[in-house]
Amino acid sequence: MNLKYICAPFLWLFFSHSLNAQEAWEGVGIESNYYHSNMMRHSKKITAPLAKNTATFELSLTKKFKGTKDWQVRRGYPEAGLGLFYLNYNNRDLYGEVFAIAPHLRLRIITKEHFTWSLRAGMGFGYVTKPYQRVPNNNLENETIGGNLNNFTPLQTDLRYIVNEHFEVQAGAHLIHVSNASYRRPNFGINIWGIQAGLRYFPVTNKPQRIARDLPVLKNRILVYAKGSIAFIEKDLPDGGLNRIYNAGVFATKRYLGKNKMILGIDYTYNTAMYANLKYNQRHVGEENKYSSQSSVFIGNEFEFNRFGIVLQGGYYLKKIDQQTEKYYQKIGANFYFYKRETGILKEGVFSLLLKAHTNRAELLELGLNFGF
Repeated sequence: MNLKYICAPFLWLFFSHSLNAQEAWEGVGIESNYYHSNMMRHSKKITAPLAKNTATFELSLTKKFKGTKDWQVRRGYPEAGLGLFYLNYNNRDLYGEVFAIAPHLRLRIITKEHFTWSLRAGMGFGYVTKPYQRVPNNNLENETIGGNLNNFTPLQTDLRYIVNEHFEVQAGAHLIHVSNASYRRPNFGINIWGIQAGLRYFPVTNKPQRIARDLPVLKNRILVYAKGSIAFIEKDLPDGGLNRIYNAGVFATKRYLGKNKMILGIDYTYNTAMYANLKYNQRHVGEENKYSSQSSVFIGNEFEFNRFGIVLQGGYYLKKIDQQTEKYYQKIGANFYFYKRETGILKEGVFSLLLKAHTNRAELLELGLNFGF
């Protein structure tokens, strides 16, 4: 028997597997960044010294989508990644260090032959080594972070130069937010801003072959949702008990451009921390529930990425809890669609994770469940 007939099937399997593996790794790269930052005094109540000349190191796995899914084409072939971060506040005795992990999405704003201007947004979790603490290791001066586990949100924009199909270099500006959303007090949070520079390496290629095709037209449908969420906060005193915040409401969305949603809704919030405070201080006796609740209207926008969405909201209080001075609030976060259909009575089932803030002060992190009809 001729040897070539024996070897041919094995050679075909080897090279086809190699080609498939190479195709799978097209657009996949490793990114590293160095961030030089300074801390912002975003509240007059922060009296501790500001962290200066902070250093952050990032190592990320990144992927450029080539259009295998409809949403990738609608979004203009975006990028996604998962980053590991080490943040040194340059004052370890006071603020400590942060070890974080954060997934992110990157959208191109302007693209030329060798240059790209992009915007990247991420949200994850970080471990703070030196939060506020009374015992056993006293650290009362750190009034910004009250616990070890925190939200870690890096936002950045950069200008990138494409050297060749394997290497890219970038430089830009950033804002990094670390906060536990009042899960533990005190919690002013730490915001740092500055500049960064980095390098990206793609073992196969940074120019995956894009798939261009006609997409099905999605109706600009209107959906109505029932929503509910819960949050946990530590009220007033550090190392105290956790209190629950309940939220329920309805909202409507209108899809546009096949990839975004406008949001309009109304909700009701019940604050058990305020109820406990009123009971303890014997204020509004017999009406504690009334003065422990809020209601509001809100508008927003969601940017959809298949089963994930980035949510931005702004709200106005129709009714305030006791001693509240704020009129407005903001929410930023993400949705995950565990159920999604174009037809039928129930069209969407959504898990949500939203950070609520009053301008520069985070109030809570709410976990929600929404159903769209």
